[in-house]
Amino acid sequence: MKNYLSLILVSVLAFSTTGCAGFLIAGAATTANLVTDPRSAQQIWDDNHLELDIGGLSHKAPYKDQLRVTAVSYQGKVVLIGQAKQRAILDQFVDKVRKMKGVRELHNKVDIGEPLSFAQVSDDTWITTKVKSSLLTDSKLNGVKITVETENNVVYLFGYITHEQAKVATEITRHISGVKQVIRAFNYAD
Repeated sequence: MKNYLSLILVSVLAFSTTGCAGFLIAGAATTANLVTDPRSAQQIWDDNHLELDIGGLSHKAPYKDQLRVTAVSYQGKVVLIGQAKQRAILDQFVDKVRKMKGVRELHNKVDIGEPLSFAQVSDDTWITTKVKSSLLTDSKLNGVKITVETENNVVYLFGYITHEQAKVATEITRHISGVKQVIRAFNYAD
């Protein structure tokens, strides 16, 4: 009886504290990252730092309020997704990113147009959550870390996986409500 009450108390505390469930899931994802990612800890650190630097640049003049960009980096291969109001400002931004330390390859998938509204970003966040949940619960993808980014209902999948796992992840993602297109940007282990 005492163990049962302790379990209930721990469960109540875990779910009543803001962010605990996300922390537990993030912890599991981090473990999977270390198991399935062939990059060294330094390379993971460098890629994360590069993504943050690019995000920081997008929030400085003259880019602030002119573009909305998300960057994903894997071993210095950077993919930019988002929107820019003008081609000239995007070209200038891309040129600066290309010159950043650690950028080996750059893929620009930024559209010219108004940055997404809060409602559109919220819809994309919801789609990302649904995709991640579906990928995490599929037994064929057990222990595999797949990064999911959604931009204007287009889902980008990143990670280091096998071709078979890529097929499974793509098929799962295609069937999620609200997904307009799936773009695979995987590095393959086989």
